Amino acid sequence: MEFANIQTVRRYFDGCNSGIVDDFMRTLATDAVHYFLPERFPPIRGAELLARFWRKFKQVANTVWSTDQIIGQYDRVTSQWSLIWTTAGESTRLMMRGSEWYVMRSGVITEVRAYFAYDETQDAELKDFAYEPRGYVMR
Repeated sequence: MEFANIQTVRRYFDGCNSGIVDDFMRTLATDAVHYFLPERFPPIRGAELLARFWRKFKQVANTVWSTDQIIGQYDRVTSQWSLIWTTAGESTRLMMRGSEWYVMRSGVITEVRAYFAYDETQDAELKDFAYEPRGYVMR
């Protein structure tokens, strides 16, 4: 079960990179909800709204996602990810790193809890962490 759940989350990130709504829909329960740590992002409820949100984010910010670490146990999966993106109207590429918890039901994602720092002016990474030597995606 853990392997199948991890593969579902990896396919969810594939959807983040493709921006194709159908790629997301195969990974999400119809009643899925995505919670964000930054207050400026309210929860998104429903698979179709969530899929369309990520498609729009892909189009606007030219995003590239990487799943750096991922583990699963029972009906829970957690990932550490990297995101290369561009703020609207800018050309500078930024790096954001974060972590998410997923609750699974019958092989699809029912809940996402996203933990990250949001900053449109600079990279959001751990200070002095050796990302490159440890094989993390770099800009």
